Amino acid sequence: MKVFVPPFVGFAIFGVIVLLQSIFYPTHMSDMGKGNLHAFMACFYYCWPLYFITALLTQGLIAIPVWRYVEDRSMLAKDITVIIICTICFLLAANIAYIIWDEHTGRLHLVWLAAMMLMIQLIYWIINSFVMLMLEGKVKVKMPVKRKAKETQAPE
Repeated sequence: MKVFVPPFVGFAIFGVIVLLQSIFYPTHMSDMGKGNLHAFMACFYYCWPLYFITALLTQGLIAIPVWRYVEDRSMLAKDITVIIICTICFLLAANIAYIIWDEHTGRLHLVWLAAMMLMIQLIYWIINSFVMLMLEGKVKVKMPVKRKAKETQAPE
């Protein structure tokens, strides 16, 4: 359950965003590789099964063991783990951005690519962590309940 549900929720949210975006800006295979947001959306649109399998493997082989390791640790250990994960996300985002960056677009474009990739990763891991907390029962989502006004009876 913890291996499948958190990546599924994250991908469902990103998938809805990509599908809504593709309604207004049609996505084609030729859009991939241009180094802009639309290109990333096109890449997700066409390659999501591969990304989802990668997410399941990452969840099962890395995220769950790290989650279990820090589960009973102090708050300081949890904070250090979050900082390490953010650093790894930053390094991966910077490396991937550098690989797909076209030097003719300038360094500002490289910074923009790295920042966008970092935000996508961090948003995914925030969603993933929130769903994990919900599955463990540590976060409960309360639905608003409409209460009926109590009928007061007149004293006899």
